[in-house]
Amino acid sequence: MFKRITKKQCSIARQRANTLLNDVQKKLKDRYKFDKRLVGSRAWGTMIEDDKGEYDLDYQILLSKNSPVYKKNKAFPAPTEIKNEFYSAFKKCLKGKENIENSSTAITLINEDGKPYHIDFVIIKALPENNLIIRRNNKKETPQHNEFTWNELPKWKEAYTYFRSLPPKEKQYLIENIIIPKKQTEKTKPENDPSKISSSALFVREVNNYKCQPKKK
Repeated sequence: MFKRITKKQCSIARQRANTLLNDVQKKLKDRYKFDKRLVGSRAWGTMIEDDKGEYDLDYQILLSKNSPVYKKNKAFPAPTEIKNEFYSAFKKCLKGKENIENSSTAITLINEDGKPYHIDFVIIKALPENNLIIRRNNKKETPQHNEFTWNELPKWKEAYTYFRSLPPKEKQYLIENIIIPKKQTEKTKPENDPSKISSSALFVREVNNYKCQPKKK
């Protein structure tokens, strides 16, 4: 059984995410500069709580070309190196009953103190557009060794623009009948499932799929 979560109900998680990202930025200031953006379920009113009372938030970490490492080398390091650096920085900033997982597309904070929640942080390359995301892509020969690559986000700007253009009733239909049921399926998958995607990636995929479907006149 799943139910919707309000902005007020998830305020503790949002405050923790902002503090954590600020702490991570301090740890990595000699390497990276980035902007943060709340996306996915909270941004679009599709946040849900599962039968265990857990809910999730999604943030994008937008790497900037003003990053010291980019200015020095005219390029970012390999995605595996970036993901590992951020994962290490997050681990050093944990508090209380918090754990961190290095999942397929996200770095996932798991908090079990009070009302449990997960926060997914995905890393986006903001050059020249925010359209490349780091995703695990292990080789068949060495599946136990985590390797990450840049993957194109499928028409994310088009999805956001299209969703904003929809009338309220159609937005509600899309959220209630398509996006939330898909989120329920994703939430049942373990974090190390290679097919699991973040809420923001799911939103983009389902909105674009909906856009391509023939509409009844």
